[in-house]
Amino acid sequence: MNTTVHRPKLQRGDEIFLESRWQEYLDEVRVYGEKMEQEIRSLRENGELLLTIIKLIPVAFFVKDHKSRFFLMNRACEEQWGMSFADLCGTDGSQFFPLEQMKQFLATDQSIFEGRKPVEFEETFWSANKNADRIGYTFKLPMYDANGNPQYLVCVTLDITERKLAQAALLASEKKLRVLATTDVLTELPNRRQFLARLAEEFARVKRHGNQRCSILVLDLDRFKRINDTYGHAMGDAVLQHFAQLMRKAFRNIDMAARVGGEEFAVILPGSDLAAARTQAERLREIVAKTPLVQDGKTISVTVSIGVATMVPSDSEADQTLIRADMALYRAKENGRNQVETATDQSGVRLAAS
Repeated sequence: MNTTVHRPKLQRGDEIFLESRWQEYLDEVRVYGEKMEQEIRSLRENGELLLTIIKLIPVAFFVKDHKSRFFLMNRACEEQWGMSFADLCGTDGSQFFPLEQMKQFLATDQSIFEGRKPVEFEETFWSANKNADRIGYTFKLPMYDANGNPQYLVCVTLDITERKLAQAALLASEKKLRVLATTDVLTELPNRRQFLARLAEEFARVKRHGNQRCSILVLDLDRFKRINDTYGHAMGDAVLQHFAQLMRKAFRNIDMAARVGGEEFAVILPGSDLAAARTQAERLREIVAKTPLVQDGKTISVTVSIGVATMVPSDSEADQTLIRADMALYRAKENGRNQVETATDQSGVRLAAS
């Protein structure tokens, strides 16, 4: 009896392969497997290279997941915060950062995920390494999965504390220089330079708005040289400081009282007409006469002569008002001192104080 022997049929799904086709299929699978192995090896090598680069970056770099838990951190970040990644990994850092800072960190992370765009900003963070708060300039980039769900937050923080301190010191230095340039050292009132600058500003305002008013007082301490000669320059300086303090109390915040010379002072009174300016001048004159300087067992009485003038739009320059006030001061001195005189016009007629 004859027996027919059939080769086994190899099947993949509904498809039946002959042995030769099956071998081709296995070869394809092997080639594909080798390619996959190469891709995986390449990804692993590239990943290791990327991690090495991240570790060597001299700027703090870290990655958080969608719940603000630390997923990755480089060496610079560990050094900047004085904390190890081993301790922070998988946590949001609540046990390491102050409560108020943590609230801000978490709120910012949530806002960035919701905003769906990278942000950069300044923030304060605690550094255990420095045992102090530091100022950081931070960049954060949110990342999402294919469905648009939050995945990671890539973050870079640059410690700019020293730079901010240097900027603050520079600003403080510039401010100090501006103060020195515009302030009289002895009385701490604005100096002549600052007074003239403000005078020009007020004059421009009066010229621009014809209905605006501004008056000027020019003051001179009476017989100040006698005080210096009798009591010495140290006491003379004390008298000047005493007078400056009385001026500060006598005028409004919008007024400017300045020392423009040795014993010469001036005041700008925005919004005051001649009558109002004279009233303020008389009040100051009375205060000074009734308030002697008492120091080192000595009582030194001081009086002041004052000239008053008002800006007018017809003036060609601010100095014209100053000249009128100076002329009024000269008359106050001539008439016996401890007086207030108002300016006259160019014809020599006294301006009405109405």
